[in-house]
Amino acid sequence: MAAHRRKQRTVGIQGLVRFSAVSLTIASAAVATACGVGGSKNDAAQNVSVAAAPDAPADQGTGAPAPMEAATASASPAAAATSVPPTTRPSPSASSPVVKRPAATTKATPRPAATTKAAPRPARTTAAPAPTRPAVKKSAPVSGSSGFTSGYPTGADARGAVTAAVAAAKADGKKVLIDFGANWCGNCKAADRVFATSGVGALLDASYHVVKVDIGSQDSSAFDLLRDYCSGEGTYKMPVLVVLDGNGKVVTETHSTGNPELTETGLGAFLRKWA
Repeated sequence: MAAHRRKQRTVGIQGLVRFSAVSLTIASAAVATACGVGGSKNDAAQNVSVAAAPDAPADQGTGAPAPMEAATASASPAAAATSVPPTTRPSPSASSPVVKRPAATTKATPRPAATTKAAPRPARTTAAPAPTRPAVKKSAPVSGSSGFTSGYPTGADARGAVTAAVAAAKADGKKVLIDFGANWCGNCKAADRVFATSGVGALLDASYHVVKVDIGSQDSSAFDLLRDYCSGEGTYKMPVLVVLDGNGKVVTETHSTGNPELTETGLGAFLRKWA
């Protein structure tokens, strides 16, 4: 009876050892599969583990059963032989280098240069030309336009003739030449011959209106007209020449200045001077 109990205890221990070895092998295979270990190592470990647990003899006799501690010890070497060293995961710093992102560089957008538009220059205004007065075209003198005639008209309206000549002179800018003389006066005849020449006659036509007054007939009205332009008393040396402007004012008179030479040169110089 006691032998039978020992046999059952031995069989129980052996079954426990085998169960532990199989469990350890399966656990090792699971670890190896998870960690990527090949199937050949699992087979070898499994074979070693199964071999490591010897079959108990059918009849062990009266030998003392192995204690529980020995069964555990015999299973431990098999477990140590079949256990796969745990795989260590590489640290992130050793296996995969940390890729550093480059610092974001923000490029400053260049500001467009401020373009200053020049203010438009004001358009130049050209001053309107001053209106020009039309030039007064002097017509060529017409022969005889001065009104000169040889001799002195007797009984003519001398004052009326002078008034008309002054009005004409004011209109055209010429002067008035009054010739006081007598038909019997030799110097007056000499002066008429010079005035009748072409050179001196052209000067008269260009610049004068001529009025001839007879003072040789002792006409009082003629002498009164002479005294209006020539001051003083006494005798008058004929011819007496008086020059008036367009307003009837005396420019010169020969009673006070004396007569020029009664030649073309003398009378010509006189007429040019006071024209």
